[in-house]
Amino acid sequence: MESLKRRLSESVQLRLSLVLCVAVGSIALLSGVLGFLSAWDEAHELQDSSLQQIASLAKEGMLTPRSSNFISPPLQDEAASRILVHFTLPAAAPSADFPLPARPEPGFHTLNIHQRSYRVLIEDMPGGVQVAVAQLASVRESVALSSALRTLVPFGILFPVLLYLVADLVKKIFRPIRQLAAEVDQQRDSALVSLDSASIPREIRPFIKAINRLLQRSSDSLALQRRFVADAAHELRSPLTALMLQAERLGGSELPQESQQRLRALRAGMERATWLVEQLLTLSRAQSGEAVALPAIERTSVFTVVKQVISDLHPLAEEKKLDLGVLNASDAEVMARPADLYTVLRNLLHNAIQYTPSGGGIDVAIERHASRVLITVEDSGPGIPTDKHQRVFDAFYRIEGSDANGSGLGLSIVSAMLMRMQGEVTLSAATRFSSGLQVRVCLPTV
Repeated sequence: MESLKRRLSESVQLRLSLVLCVAVGSIALLSGVLGFLSAWDEAHELQDSSLQQIASLAKEGMLTPRSSNFISPPLQDEAASRILVHFTLPAAAPSADFPLPARPEPGFHTLNIHQRSYRVLIEDMPGGVQVAVAQLASVRESVALSSALRTLVPFGILFPVLLYLVADLVKKIFRPIRQLAAEVDQQRDSALVSLDSASIPREIRPFIKAINRLLQRSSDSLALQRRFVADAAHELRSPLTALMLQAERLGGSELPQESQQRLRALRAGMERATWLVEQLLTLSRAQSGEAVALPAIERTSVFTVVKQVISDLHPLAEEKKLDLGVLNASDAEVMARPADLYTVLRNLLHNAIQYTPSGGGIDVAIERHASRVLITVEDSGPGIPTDKHQRVFDAFYRIEGSDANGSGLGLSIVSAMLMRMQGEVTLSAATRFSSGLQVRVCLPTV
């Protein structure tokens, strides 16, 4: 019951369907009751009319008092449904077969005869003769009930059909809203698109216009943020480069041991800052679709790029004594800029090296299928909780409690690059190691 109340409070569609179904059910029930009572009364009136017609035949002389009664043709059961026509002559003694009260008033009566209830019509005839036309009350009730129940058959058929039509109609009314919700859910930060309200009911259009205004403000804000990030990265790159050159020159001079240690720490910090600036520039180019200084799209060998990335990152893996290698390599090719594919794989492997503990392992696999190429990077690191698998693609987001030094931009760059390459990336738990992360990159094959 509590679950139903919660669902009703949360769903307008369910509330509307329930209210309409209750309304249809109430109207159908009321119509059925009125139809049943009307058919019940009409059936009794029809049977009273039959008794009146038989009495008229007697008054017109078509039935004569030669015998004590007239037996009608059976209606349902020959033993129970006979109509009795009884003539009472003047000054005649009551009949033992059908005893009537002495000289009853003309009209309809309900009499108990031989412990059975009868509906009796009394009519006066010329010469002081009375005619009584009688029918068992139980037969009348049975006929009336059968007739009244037949009127409920259409309601019994139409009621579930109406309920289904109501539920289906409400579902179709809310379908455009569900489609809009799916469209909003598929919106990406890199390409916010206004929603089309042409097929939306008029009552909901103000809400859609408000969402479009919000999307426009969000798009403007994101564009401003990206311009700021790109401009800041460009402005920072030059002084950082100059500082690195000065640090290298300073490192070549005679310095005390303590100064050498501080200089190494300074250079490590500047290297991290330079890497962050490069990542910001790469993310800015990927999100804006900028292709300046990048080669044209061409047939690119995935294995060749993987070898280049592993060669460049091998010193980092050796420093942590990581087992970095390729499990299986296919000669798969994709249509992409080699620099874009290199950036994607370098970020994935760099993340794996950063987060995998010393002595761990990192495996790379390339699989070619009919219409796609799967590149899998799997490590034996701590992995990522399932509820964070989508969140880690946001810029600057980092898992709490992580000791690795990172910018929080690697997976954001991967996602932006793959969107431009018409590919996709998914995360899951490692299968080759007891713990860790498996990253699967899917790209369309040539």
